Amino acid sequence: MSAPLRVVHAQVSLLPRYGGPARSVTALCDALADDGATVDLLTLDNASPGERPVMPRHPGVTVERVAGLTDASGLVIWSPRFRSAVRRHMGDGGRVVLHDHGLWRQTNHTMAAVARATRTPLVVSVRGMLEPWARAHKRGRKRVAWVLYAGRDLRSASVLHATSPGEAANLRALGLTQPIAVIPNGVSLAADPAPPAPDRTVRQCVFIGRLARVKGLIPLVAAWAAVRPAGWRLAIAGPDEAGHRAELAQAIADAALADSVVLLGEVADADKWALLARSDVLVLPSHSESFGVAVAEALAAGRPAIATTAAPWRSLVEQQCGWQVDPTPDALAGALSAVTRLTDADRAAMGVRARSLAESSFSWPGVAHAMHDVYRWVLDGTTPPTSIRAD
Repeated sequence: MSAPLRVVHAQVSLLPRYGGPARSVTALCDALADDGATVDLLTLDNASPGERPVMPRHPGVTVERVAGLTDASGLVIWSPRFRSAVRRHMGDGGRVVLHDHGLWRQTNHTMAAVARATRTPLVVSVRGMLEPWARAHKRGRKRVAWVLYAGRDLRSASVLHATSPGEAANLRALGLTQPIAVIPNGVSLAADPAPPAPDRTVRQCVFIGRLARVKGLIPLVAAWAAVRPAGWRLAIAGPDEAGHRAELAQAIADAALADSVVLLGEVADADKWALLARSDVLVLPSHSESFGVAVAEALAAGRPAIATTAAPWRSLVEQQCGWQVDPTPDALAGALSAVTRLTDADRAAMGVRARSLAESSFSWPGVAHAMHDVYRWVLDGTTPPTSIRAD
């Protein structure tokens, strides 16, 4: 049996306002430690006063928050001490793998440079940043970065990690030829999920995520306005990004939906599960998603979900626990109309199937074990794990 390995993860921010990766990377580190790996997590110290990053629960995960300079949005873009921190956490070498998360930032370039200089295996989770919609956002700046460093950095990785077959196909379309591990994000399983209380006077559809244009919230408001289901409300929860909340509030006012659509603001992780518990269905109307962790969390909570064809959630239809539709107001309206016309018993039955799907496909122990197998493979050259796609 091979000796335990050390994996050094890098995630630019662990602040909840930066979305799913802060939570999923931290949870992956916890689960890898549970699976027997030695885990270090490097991040940048960009918290505002009173802000708390998402921190690992496992006492064996070593975390270092490295100082740096921030841009106008508060995200660290330069950290001169990050390189030395990576080298320090690698120790004297041996069975070490570097695992980077994301693209475009200085930390990502530093991880690739250190891996090349030390001939250390590098796994890169691109986290949806090369999906077509994401590439089109600030296209000119990203084209320059791709030519200067990002393309070379990705081509030098030992393995790329995609959270869905669709994301893997998009990586191949960019000419990236190295092995790709297709491993979904994991999700914590809510304990004993139960359907919402049947004596409620109002049913609830919920969105949980960043209030950002890519999330398709304006089309969602238009779809809700078209359906206007009696006895229902739409709750939208999440932190604002680039002032999109104001645009969303204006769209709600223009559609005269103030009585049935509510903006809840950012919801703490501990409160997210309570929000799902009192909701009947989750909707993720995104224009682009490499995974969509909110859908997996809804399934874990025993709730059906609506996702778009821009997210890898065909299994909602295959397992009869939700809908997958085009990211347009008309298509979203069709799904909203369908779910709100169902009986409570019908939605509860969908919720049972949703929970079963979460348990079988997205438990953190299984996800971490699959990733651990990838690390062992790049170090030892054994038989490729089942997650690896060479085509």
